[in-house]
Amino acid sequence: MSTAPISARVPDLGEPGLPDSVAGVAWRRPTVADAPAMHAAYNLSGRVDHPEFQVPLQEIVDDFEASHVDVARDLVVGERDGAIVAIGSAMLPDGQTDVRRVFLGGTVVPEARRQGIGAALLAWEERRAAERLRAHGDSELPAQIHSWAGSETSAVPFMTGTGYAIVRYFTDLHRDLSQPIEPLDDGGLTIVPFTPDLFEAGRIARNDAFRDHWGSQPTTVERWGRFTGRDVLRPDLSAVAVEGDRIVGFCLAEHDPDDAAVAGYSSVYVALVGVVRDHRGRGIAPRLLTRTLEAARDAGLERAVLDVDSESPTGAVGLYERLGFTTAKQSVVLERAW
Repeated sequence: MSTAPISARVPDLGEPGLPDSVAGVAWRRPTVADAPAMHAAYNLSGRVDHPEFQVPLQEIVDDFEASHVDVARDLVVGERDGAIVAIGSAMLPDGQTDVRRVFLGGTVVPEARRQGIGAALLAWEERRAAERLRAHGDSELPAQIHSWAGSETSAVPFMTGTGYAIVRYFTDLHRDLSQPIEPLDDGGLTIVPFTPDLFEAGRIARNDAFRDHWGSQPTTVERWGRFTGRDVLRPDLSAVAVEGDRIVGFCLAEHDPDDAAVAGYSSVYVALVGVVRDHRGRGIAPRLLTRTLEAARDAGLERAVLDVDSESPTGAVGLYERLGFTTAKQSVVLERAW
């Protein structure tokens, strides 16, 4: 743990304001009314950066409704010729216990890249991130800025060139659902769909299962509510193992029908898989995953997709490969730390 307070470690980069004017872009603060236009911009970028999925509209709306987001200071959009061509965000999520970490997000649409817009946007994000971190001035916890990117995208050399380090790799895996799925019995488990009455049991299980995973912080009630309340979450494609009033394992799955238009195939996204620590090694995860694969196949979906920490302490990559998943690509976490 660091011994100096955050205010002595994180530099004062000045008032964030708005990004510098560049390439004819006019910057402003967005409102929730801009969510559909932001959604369109994200998905213009997505066709280049991650053509296998789109960013759901609900995910964008959530940023305007979350209590940890200061909409007037954490978000910015850039417009040119009446269209949003750039989006930036710097958010410090709720629930952090042993770190102070700001996540950068956003995009520059492909036609507006290599014009200095991304550099201006990143400089603003860093000013806002530093301001948010320095607000925890007396804390001696680690202070970090994180950003995610596909390992083959232009964002990686851009950010490493400005001083960010790649600190973790995540593997994106796909499974062809037309291939045979080896059936597994329930192993004596009570396996049921994820339903609203299991809300708090699910949150407790998630926090227990992920507390020894890299970068993971406890999920608050509010954040869990946003995740489980999304339209794309599919209880019928999800499976949880219940023991008394506890959830001891979970496989929560999403399906966004809009993804097929850009990916060229329909899919189930395995959003969360975990087993509480005192029940690991009992074959719970493969049984839950098999239930989800079978349900997705029976629903007529063509692929299952997921992403996993390449260095997961649970050996998850090997588990997924044994169930027929193969590597599609990698993504990285980029970090600046103090």
